[in-house]
Amino acid sequence: MTAQLLLALRWYAVVQAFGLAALPLCQRLFRHLPDRGYGVSKPLGLLLAGWAFWLLTTFGWMHNTAGDVVAILGLLAAVGLLLAARARTTSGTSSNPVWGLRGCWRVVLATELLFALTFAAWCLVRAHMPRIQTAGGEKWMEIAFLRAILRSDRFPPHDPWLSGFAISYYYFGYVIVAMITRLAAVPASIAFNLGVATLFALVCTGAFSLVYNLIAVGRASIGCPSAPSHSHTPTPSHAHTLTALLSGLLGPLLVAVVGNLEGFLEVLHARGVGGAGFWAWLDVRGIDGPPPPFAQGSWAPTRFFWWWQASRVLQDYTPWGDEQHVIDEFPAFSFILGDMHPHVLALPFALLALALALNLYLRLVNEQNEQRGEQGAIRSSRAPLSFLRALGPVPFAGWEFMVYALCLGGLGFLNTWDFPIYLFVVGAAYALAHLYPTSHATRTTPHAPRNTHHVTRIALCVVRVAVPLLLAGVLLYLPFWLGFQSQAGGVLPNLFNATRLPQFLVMFGPLVPLVVFFAVEQARRSGVNARHVARWTLTAALAVLGLSILIVGLLVMLVWLGAIPSQGPARYLVAWLRGGPIPGLESVPDAPALVSRGLLSRLLNPWTALGLIALLTTVVLVFLPPRVREGRLRPPRLHPPTSKGSEAAQSYAKGSEAAQSPIPTSRFVLLLVGTGALLTLSVEYVYLRDHFGTRMNTVFKFYFQAWVMWAVAGAYALADCLRRAATRGRLVALGLLALPILAGLVYPALAIPARAREYDGSGHTPLTLDGTAYLAQVYPDDYDAIAWLNQNVDGAPVILEAPGDRFQAYVYEGRVSAHTGLPTLLGWAGHEHQWRGDYDEQARREPDIETLYTSVDRDEVLTLLQEYDIQYVYVGPIERARYSPTGLAKFAGLLDVVYEVGAVKIYRERE
Repeated sequence: MTAQLLLALRWYAVVQAFGLAALPLCQRLFRHLPDRGYGVSKPLGLLLAGWAFWLLTTFGWMHNTAGDVVAILGLLAAVGLLLAARARTTSGTSSNPVWGLRGCWRVVLATELLFALTFAAWCLVRAHMPRIQTAGGEKWMEIAFLRAILRSDRFPPHDPWLSGFAISYYYFGYVIVAMITRLAAVPASIAFNLGVATLFALVCTGAFSLVYNLIAVGRASIGCPSAPSHSHTPTPSHAHTLTALLSGLLGPLLVAVVGNLEGFLEVLHARGVGGAGFWAWLDVRGIDGPPPPFAQGSWAPTRFFWWWQASRVLQDYTPWGDEQHVIDEFPAFSFILGDMHPHVLALPFALLALALALNLYLRLVNEQNEQRGEQGAIRSSRAPLSFLRALGPVPFAGWEFMVYALCLGGLGFLNTWDFPIYLFVVGAAYALAHLYPTSHATRTTPHAPRNTHHVTRIALCVVRVAVPLLLAGVLLYLPFWLGFQSQAGGVLPNLFNATRLPQFLVMFGPLVPLVVFFAVEQARRSGVNARHVARWTLTAALAVLGLSILIVGLLVMLVWLGAIPSQGPARYLVAWLRGGPIPGLESVPDAPALVSRGLLSRLLNPWTALGLIALLTTVVLVFLPPRVREGRLRPPRLHPPTSKGSEAAQSYAKGSEAAQSPIPTSRFVLLLVGTGALLTLSVEYVYLRDHFGTRMNTVFKFYFQAWVMWAVAGAYALADCLRRAATRGRLVALGLLALPILAGLVYPALAIPARAREYDGSGHTPLTLDGTAYLAQVYPDDYDAIAWLNQNVDGAPVILEAPGDRFQAYVYEGRVSAHTGLPTLLGWAGHEHQWRGDYDEQARREPDIETLYTSVDRDEVLTLLQEYDIQYVYVGPIERARYSPTGLAKFAGLLDVVYEVGAVKIYRERE
């Protein structure tokens, strides 16, 4: 373990090197944040270096070596220093105007302590549960990608489970981990667990940075003492810095540590609390049966794999009663599971995107405040957002636009679902900065009515930001998009499954009270009352219902008239409309009636959607003028500035702005609340059609990002409530908000030791970070042979091994290619089907692999070996159990034996 500790320290130092290389650029880019972006400097360095390394290696201008990674780090640092020098020259001062760390030492120290502690803590957690296993996750796939990238001289990397093809998946996160692995010279089986620990630490520091910056700007008295004059950040007070830092810790607590309420419910069920009827009504698998008697229960769940159920809280059903798989992961579950999957790999960079959105928002807010200071509180309607400005260039310098596009476009390469989500957040933050005055002293006046023309100009501004970033984000990663295949097949309506409100609250229980409380508080301060919310919620709900009925009715009519061919999902609709047997459900009695009943049940269960619409409506109303809340869409007629007209104008201004406007950071937090509500609401009505045919993946991806946004918003809301509790008598409210969080902490407190105990039943296995060490005891012959291949075979020659059965995944087959990165003819065929959207190539190869292992026809076998360019053939325990000895023996006459230990023989192509 001492040797592994040294490897971990070396890994830690390499991650720090990426952060330091990006620090000059980070300080210049995030000059509007109190911590100058220090908390996200490491993700920024990893992403920018990863992009440059990937692109240059793709075009053959660099090679996949440690020396080239070092060159990229030097290039990144040089670019940052050049920008800093330009800023110093422009400012005309001898000191560096963007280097504000000298006065930010408390923030820097807190960030580094948090990163070191969380990295060490999660290394310890992973050492208790290190195995890279086939079941209970997708680690087999992830280690296969990592090793394949390490073996690839150029990009795109080869697909280890489909030789001759490149990886058809968003693999950028694995490129980044591979860069660290190569530079730190750490074995891939150890790098896997170090990578998970690094992701956890990066998420914690990123969440801390976001919440700290929000609080610092919001209080206008916390920040960096050495804030340069051009940065417009508030002058800090050292007395409040500790409070802000401690409040910032709520960010990582809610984002990465707190779980949902399923763990707390597991405890209650295991103890015997609650009747059988309650648990059946709640309908969460694993705890939907009668609990034991209270006297015989325990305060800790004993059911095997109980912690897994926290990611399967939602239950969907077909109209005929079959269960439909739904995934509702959250970060704490993902880190405890330990998969290095794209949604986890992208999480630190999603927080980086939020930091970019906040930075852009504060930049525009500061510029507007500066203009108000120069021109006075009452300005011409053309001044704050002129039509020319709306059509002008995007609000970035050229290099800033490049960095924004790289970071947002990188999300598409990291986890494609995240790209449009965070592009929306950045565009919405830009629009939000222009909606209303940011200063409490600034009020809407008769000279600047917010009318439809103003909204149009704001929309034009959003287009000027979102569209260029979208196009640039795609173009900068164009080689990936050109070779990317997807199983996505359009958008489908969610006809039958409305999320039950109790299950939704189990999923988001620790966060919903916080975001609802915060939205209500901001609404109250802005003059929004319950009557406004009720009216507009009902209007919005009826509009959504009407639009849904219109769309479905139009589709039904087009299918009925034959305008849409009766293929795919349309054939089910045709059968239902005509009352005939529904294809595939001929054995289900009265299936059309069940479908009709399912549609009716869907309409009678609107409570989750209605609650989310109410939350979203509350957020939107905060930003609308009072006249719009009251339903008066046209602005009042204003008189010329005579004495009488001035009185009328003053009366209008007083009435329209009687309520207090939210402070800038509160408005940004409301944006996060609204975006989370929009994400969770959308899956109530539509989902992305994929290989699974259900809303499983859409719920998974959208809920995961909604958790992140609500957790950041909730941390800010809780910090604000803590600050005002003693002065405003909010102790009761604070206690009510804290109780669900404490209940959410039950999950990690019990799930981590339960996960560790699953390895040997006691949790006393030797600590190790080597994810393949267990194979030495379970599959010793394969373990030794794989180690030999890793030590003796360079490059990426094709190796033949037994694949999983048709469409199979989560099986032991594919183990050689997974743990060496050598491409094989076919690994997990089911995953290849998901990645590529079809099964044509896999179906062609399956009989050929069977022939290679079973045929005794020399010419036929040699022809296939040459066709697939197979240089190594692996015969191990799996192959011996699956294929006949006669078929396996023929390889001795065709190939050379290069390895023979135990039950494993490895053959190599003869020269």
